[in-house]
Amino acid sequence: MTEPIDTGLYFTSRLHHDTYPAIDPRQRDFTGKYIFITGASQGIAEAAAAAGKPAPIVVAVTLDVTDEASVEAAAKKVDKSFPRLDVLVNNAGYLEKRAKIIDSDPAEWWKTWTVNVKGPYLVTRAFLPQILEKGGDKIIVNLSSMAAHLRSPGGSAYQTSKLALQRFTEFLDADHGSDGVLTFAIHPGGVPTNMGLRLPKERQAILTETPQLPADTIVFLTEKRREWLAARYLSATWDVEELLSKEEEITKGDKLKVRMVI
Repeated sequence: MTEPIDTGLYFTSRLHHDTYPAIDPRQRDFTGKYIFITGASQGIAEAAAAAGKPAPIVVAVTLDVTDEASVEAAAKKVDKSFPRLDVLVNNAGYLEKRAKIIDSDPAEWWKTWTVNVKGPYLVTRAFLPQILEKGGDKIIVNLSSMAAHLRSPGGSAYQTSKLALQRFTEFLDADHGSDGVLTFAIHPGGVPTNMGLRLPKERQAILTETPQLPADTIVFLTEKRREWLAARYLSATWDVEELLSKEEEITKGDKLKVRMVI
């Protein structure tokens, strides 16, 4: 299925649907690093935990990313368990049942925004003190979507919420980049998770990526800091070696950010 050019899908000439040697997690070393992932019990985050390395020490935290008290309690538990936080991955998300605005359910529509925008805001706000005050890599990854750049009939909640998350990523850089926080957002590809399968059947043909692809891509991109990625939109389907070769092009043109063309 061909997507519009302005989705950025074809930014690299080589595209991937499954993990590949350049992002092999067995070549990455996260020894001694502390990572917190929301929505880690299933889907993409679950694949990240099974990366072919010795099992990590896991602190399981039950939280509702839309509830401030729940998020604050989770942050306190992690703060007591971890000496610092190197990487925060805002992975939890929600996809509404697609309906045109006139037919939409207001509760379902707003739940999408609450999970996809309020959730990353609350989690990031609660964990920023640990990230800022205790050192570490200070990397925050937001799970965005190519949907941020689409205007599909019936998709007004999910697609606008992911566009807002992309802008929130830029604000994280504006507010805390000078504090050492490195943040970017990434499209995981079309993965047939339970959430992905909520897409209309005619759109499910785009669900061609394995969970291992985004999981391994995020591992690759967070193993070390790459300052030039700050506040940018990335896609797990892009070839990472080709992406890295475009650093000068991206930074000079300030590409991979949301802008109005005039």
